[in-house]
Amino acid sequence: MSVQTQTFATVPDWLLAQLSNHLPYSLPLLRRLQFTKLPRGTSEHARIVLVSDDTSTCFTVAYVDPAGGPDTHMWLYSTLEDKPLQHAEKAHYTQQLEATIQALVAIYKDYGRETSYPGCVLLGTVHSEVRALLEPTGRVIPRAVGGYDKWLFKTEDLPRTEVALPEGMYWDRASLEDCRVVASRTNLPRPPEKLVAYPSLVIKLTDGTPIVWAFLGPDASLMSLHCEPPYRGRGLAKILAAKLLRERTADFGVGELGSADVAPDNVASRAVCKSLNGTTWWVVSWILLKVGEKV
Repeated sequence: MSVQTQTFATVPDWLLAQLSNHLPYSLPLLRRLQFTKLPRGTSEHARIVLVSDDTSTCFTVAYVDPAGGPDTHMWLYSTLEDKPLQHAEKAHYTQQLEATIQALVAIYKDYGRETSYPGCVLLGTVHSEVRALLEPTGRVIPRAVGGYDKWLFKTEDLPRTEVALPEGMYWDRASLEDCRVVASRTNLPRPPEKLVAYPSLVIKLTDGTPIVWAFLGPDASLMSLHCEPPYRGRGLAKILAAKLLRERTADFGVGELGSADVAPDNVASRAVCKSLNGTTWWVVSWILLKVGEKV
């Protein structure tokens, strides 16, 4: 079966509609493409690659911004994620992924400079089935961190009880200075200048000190949820996460689904996800993908 490759500088509306028909597995990429419509949601170097067959029933879509980083450069969805991959389909999807890589190689060459990871892009929240087909290409560099469970939340199932904050605390959005504090509390590559562009929610003390915070990343996933040690055990993280997902997911566009990527051994984050009535669906990881002409 032949494949055709198309590359776009902006997101076609029909592609958003097409991805919406493949929820929930298309959710990370769909949200990332929706985020391009928001201020500072993309760059002039970003491209969308669509590889499809003659019928367009089997396809692969990638968003890549070689100017991004040091956090995620690229998101990818393939219809192979929708159901268990049959042996007869493996060769066809391998062909689609190889065509996608060749498009990425051309995009990297046109970019004409190094990425944050020389010769590579950081592919984020990639489905385990997609990764399994990418690994034989010789272009995958595994990262030290392992797999994450993809948790999904329905807005209608989130806890709706509005709890008044304790005296001396108030709600706010994260300022650039707040984002500097956030960045100092994690070893993940999340520059404050990028964090400040993401939908956020913060609980602050009356003097402006942030004590609980979370963000919705460029794919609308719940991230950087944190409560300072003296204020733990009060349920503040759960209250904040539910409020953020319920009120800000709509910033990205139509849709009631939210998500989070959580390590299996992160007991605290898993407990919060359960308290939000979330459920685990599939396993994802982050990999470096070589995009030079030679492997």
